Amino acid sequence: MLSYTESHLDIKKVAKIIKEGSTICYPTETLYGLGCNCEDQRAIDKIYDIKKREKEKNFTLLFKDLNMLSDNCETSDSETRLINKFSPGPFSILLKVKKQSSINSKIISANKEVCCRISSHPFVIRLFEVLDTPIVSTSANLSGNNNIFLFKTIYNTFHNLVDCIIDYGDINKSLGSTIVKDTSNDLAIIREGDLSSSLIMDFYNGKS
Repeated sequence: MLSYTESHLDIKKVAKIIKEGSTICYPTETLYGLGCNCEDQRAIDKIYDIKKREKEKNFTLLFKDLNMLSDNCETSDSETRLINKFSPGPFSILLKVKKQSSINSKIISANKEVCCRISSHPFVIRLFEVLDTPIVSTSANLSGNNNIFLFKTIYNTFHNLVDCIIDYGDINKSLGSTIVKDTSNDLAIIREGDLSSSLIMDFYNGKS
């Protein structure tokens, strides 16, 4: 198992092992996440096994920017406005996957959607400087258990389960990202997270 700290980080090596199908535990601006190449079904299956998560439940995907997101997903004008306003950060949005996308079908919902996010965390930003594919992002805890904020607990829980752990120390308590879906005539709040849903709704309705 590889382990890196913020000050001793071989980002090219991390990107390489992700591309080759390895699983990682890494920091985001909300929670530590478990992740892998979104195109690699074997790696995706391993994340499901590590989390002890039902296969019917999908994962969030992290994208470098709006360009990478638009290459893989359909975005309406209103969805693009929301992404530009609240990303990067603790904001996720459900979007339709394009037919030509290489995102593995294992993590695409029955109605052809994925949960998309652009992270503001320095590690993720550095990673996408050398990685050209979206990555899986699911909170680093076992399904149904509380979120973990202490790195020592993260390490003790996952160091024998993943191929690589990125140590950025303890993190602040977080609810995770806020998840939304733009329906035909309204914006649905799927999950309340660190970003205020009222702030998002005010912007969506033209009040801010």
